[in-house]
Amino acid sequence: MTDTSFNRLQFKKEDLIEPHIIYGGDSFIWGEGLDLYMDTPYWISERSKRNEWDQLFEKTTPESNKFRETNRFPGLIESKTGLKQIVDPTNGGDYQSSTDIVNFNLNESTNAVVYLFTSVDRNFLHSSMHCECEFCSDMKPKPFNVYFNYLSKIANNEPIDAWLQSKIDYLVKYENIPEFHLRDFDIHKMIQHMDTIFHNIRKRNIDYFVANHLKKWLKTHKVYLIDSWCQWTSRNYIHANPFIEKHLLPLKGYDNNWYKMYSEWERTFPHERMSHEFPGCQNGHPTLLQHQYLAESVITAMKKDSILFNNTKSII
Repeated sequence: MTDTSFNRLQFKKEDLIEPHIIYGGDSFIWGEGLDLYMDTPYWISERSKRNEWDQLFEKTTPESNKFRETNRFPGLIESKTGLKQIVDPTNGGDYQSSTDIVNFNLNESTNAVVYLFTSVDRNFLHSSMHCECEFCSDMKPKPFNVYFNYLSKIANNEPIDAWLQSKIDYLVKYENIPEFHLRDFDIHKMIQHMDTIFHNIRKRNIDYFVANHLKKWLKTHKVYLIDSWCQWTSRNYIHANPFIEKHLLPLKGYDNNWYKMYSEWERTFPHERMSHEFPGCQNGHPTLLQHQYLAESVITAMKKDSILFNNTKSII
């Protein structure tokens, strides 16, 4: 997405007046795939079929949507605490949409903000859709996607149109991103160096998030940060930033130990992702059990911070 549509930010007035938690993130918060845990003949049969979002979105029903919203970890927290879940109604998310939902709705009735980091490459070149530079001014493309498309066209000997070339020219001139041609193209070498090539852009965007969003939220509200499911983002940008690392929420593992690194946490479970529990579905999102543990982790932290009373019942 290149913009957060106004409809994605609109919530019932009564929900924002009542005590609530705002959740920023992506499909891991939205609860993609939880429909597969419905114990009905239809959804049981769907567990063995490919059900990534391209397949799932045509199959969802009002009943499966309600199940998903109730059993994702924001819904579980709401059922145990009474704090309304303010979650993007649209599946997916990038750094624009995930921060917009917080910035647009944060008020005196917000008990806390829970923010789950997505992939660091789901960001604009200059961290904002409002940038009007030559690169960002028209379709608001994400630089990693632009460059990967460029390399793919070179690898397949496809023509590069004027729009794409103009974006590459900008990256070459202002971001020191190398331009490639078929004669010197080595796809394996490029894959190895993509992370180095985009390191400065990624770090700049993470620093922007801290300065322009996180620190502002922390001035008025308690913020619980959940590490990124993307291991490269987690290791090289989330845990490499001392300010973010300090505010990361410890997650309760299935082994009853606590983890700040998402990849370490998810490996403690019988099934690391939904695709391991239901191999045919090929959906790499958290399992129902993991959503329960995520909810328990947030509730535990809120009790410690006296946002919740200690008599709040456990989920697991």
